[in-house]
Amino acid sequence: MNPHVKWRLAIARQIAERIRPYEGIQAIVVGGSVARGYADAYSDLEMPLFWDDLPSDEVRKAIVANLGAKFLYGYDGPSNEDQLLIDGFQVDFWQCSVTDEETVFEDVLTRFDTDLGNSNFMDTIRACIPLHGEALIVRWKERAQCYPDDLVVRNIQESLGRLDRGHLEVQSRRDNPTVVYGTIGELQEQVFLILLALNREYFPSFKWMYRSLARMRVKPADIERRFRGAYTCPQAEGIRDTLAIVEETLSLVEERYPQVDTSVAKKRLFMPRKAYEAPVVLWR
Repeated sequence: MNPHVKWRLAIARQIAERIRPYEGIQAIVVGGSVARGYADAYSDLEMPLFWDDLPSDEVRKAIVANLGAKFLYGYDGPSNEDQLLIDGFQVDFWQCSVTDEETVFEDVLTRFDTDLGNSNFMDTIRACIPLHGEALIVRWKERAQCYPDDLVVRNIQESLGRLDRGHLEVQSRRDNPTVVYGTIGELQEQVFLILLALNREYFPSFKWMYRSLARMRVKPADIERRFRGAYTCPQAEGIRDTLAIVEETLSLVEERYPQVDTSVAKKRLFMPRKAYEAPVVLWR
């Protein structure tokens, strides 16, 4: 086991033992990079806590006191997220109600909701390690394996609507690398979201994008190296290859979901702005 995962998981189990006695707690899990096995020296510990009803301010503060912890940025009750320091190590609690999360399942699986926060919850459930309330979490994990075709299509369509090359070549000629690389980054993020849908994977956040890309089966060839290379190769080459990756991704969409119309996105993406010459005829 990854050593960064091992000791964080041991801490999570100790924390769970202290929280289990509180009334109304239905499940405790480990999420994030620890659950996925990706943790490194900089990783904190994410622990969603699932309750019958959201805990009161008093209960949340009592848990913090019981753990000998302190709030990293001060207490923010409405956020339902408690960012803590325990002996100098950051631990984040997500306070969730079982009823609210059951609603997320319904929104995603039957209403095909594309909210990234809800998609991230589904991904968290798929990957999480249960420490308490295993029966509930196992049932949720089974439900989270579902990824309906209608959801695939809707996620792709929304990302197609956000694909925009802007004025990449113009800004490059104007020596504006901030806009150029910002636009490349935005294009890469939308490609990533499309590929998640094509691979029926929920949103894990952009933080571990390259890890996710590495395990995908449906993707443009060598995409991880090419994504990184866009920031290190000559700028014009980075622009060309980024647009080539977008085009290859659209071809994958057309091959697997021919009912999705990519024509508008293609028109927006592959008609670069041209330089204007002085008009020959003027109105008088």
